[in-house]
Amino acid sequence: MTNSQRGFTIPELLVVIGIMILMAALITPNWRRGNQGLALERAVHKVSQDITRARELALRAQFFQCEQGNINGYGIYWDRTLMPDSYLLFADCDNSRQYESNVDSTVETMVLEQGVAISSLNPDSTLSIVFVPPEPSVTIKPGNPSQAQIILALENDPAATRTITVTKRGIIDIQ
Repeated sequence: MTNSQRGFTIPELLVVIGIMILMAALITPNWRRGNQGLALERAVHKVSQDITRARELALRAQFFQCEQGNINGYGIYWDRTLMPDSYLLFADCDNSRQYESNVDSTVETMVLEQGVAISSLNPDSTLSIVFVPPEPSVTIKPGNPSQAQIILALENDPAATRTITVTKRGIIDIQ
């Protein structure tokens, strides 16, 4: 038998399999962390798109059937204590320029990706951002501050956060 026809020996195969197992053990934790980071990124961009969607619905004066009153604008509502992993797109039916569950109509409930939660809302634990046509004007409540911040975090790593800032001019910034 010549050297060119020889196959792998058992020790060589064991070394190669051992190296593959070692590489898999080193890569798997980083891969999971990377997936969680991507989930946070996707959630932040989805929230930002939903805020933009509310603004566009207000600009178009999109029709929505209110149970009481007439639609005056569209908004997004967060409640960190009652809905830590979701938020509402709503139609402002009473021109209060904030979400009121007994009057305003929910257009859609959005749920954040699994593993992502609302970490903090500024200025309060609840937040309404309402867009009213024709400009649209932007109202942030409670308190009507000059900007609002929505901070999303990974549930298993609260230090991993992303912040969405919305100004009274309707400018959305992701940090």
